[in-house]
Amino acid sequence: MHETEVQAADDLGGGPGDEPARGPHLPDVLGRAPWLAWIFVLLAIGYLVWFVRSSNVVANPSASDVVVYILRLIPSLVAILLPAALLARHPDAMRRAPTLLFGTILFAAVQGMLILAEPLQPFFESLTPASEELPFLVPLAAAFSVLIGLVSAFGLVYIGLGLTQARRYEGGSSVAISLIVPVAAILATIAGILSVARLDLGSTPMSPPLAIYLASSVFLGILRVTVWAYLTAVATRGWRAREEPLAGWQMAVLAGALVLVALALVNVNGLLDFYGDTFATAYGYVVSSSYALGHLALLAAFAIGLPSLDPLEDDEEDDDFDDEDDLDEEYRDFDDEDDADIESGTGR
Repeated sequence: MHETEVQAADDLGGGPGDEPARGPHLPDVLGRAPWLAWIFVLLAIGYLVWFVRSSNVVANPSASDVVVYILRLIPSLVAILLPAALLARHPDAMRRAPTLLFGTILFAAVQGMLILAEPLQPFFESLTPASEELPFLVPLAAAFSVLIGLVSAFGLVYIGLGLTQARRYEGGSSVAISLIVPVAAILATIAGILSVARLDLGSTPMSPPLAIYLASSVFLGILRVTVWAYLTAVATRGWRAREEPLAGWQMAVLAGALVLVALALVNVNGLLDFYGDTFATAYGYVVSSSYALGHLALLAAFAIGLPSLDPLEDDEEDDDFDDEDDLDEEYRDFDDEDDADIESGTGR
């Protein structure tokens, strides 16, 4: 091949014996994503269209209006895209990390249930209408809200369990990490009880349905904080144990911390009386921003490749050593047979 031909081949990305240059194509991560991942991408696009059409966006929104819409949208979109991010990085997650994949799907399904809640409201009211004493309480609608909270909590629990099962190194725990969940649960319980105690019911009597409604609200608030604390503790243990990819575990820790900060601020909001609309507005922006950034960090963690599902190299080396031991044992068997033949006079 002449020098000019070699230079031309190099310009095209190849040389003698090299594979031809690839034309325009999707990134490898997206190209190998299974069909299930693309379904969740399409669902996210559909949710975005539904959100824009149902949010009553004003004709000329201000910058603050746009920020509010974006902050409201991010957590829902992230929840729907979590299974897609996991499957894009681990196409065989259905086989190698079923618990983790199931958790992300449950967490994404919550958004569909929230969409169904509004059109189902007339049906709930027809079956279990609100009473005159409690016109705001539709029992079946309240039960459906509890179901949504439980599905969301179970989704996060399964994500935490899946990450724990995917860990490959021991350690990473400490007394401080072990206290994350119980301390968060205790603080959330105190905040929930104090918030209910501060409610001004006015002339509304405390009836069994109202008591059940308030108790379920407090329970769901405690459960929400607890499961996010559990996920944060799991991610922190993986990060301290130097699990791979380390950046993915670090982003998961950041995600849990930001969401817990947002939930803590929500609980504090129920205990304090804010004076001035400016401070209340700024406080709301901080809460929404922390909550949205936490969800984005969780999506980034899975996009980075959390968790690594590849086998450890040490395991492969151990397998090689086991094979060598088997061969040595086989050779010893052959030697024993030869020695026996020699002693009996039948060997050569």
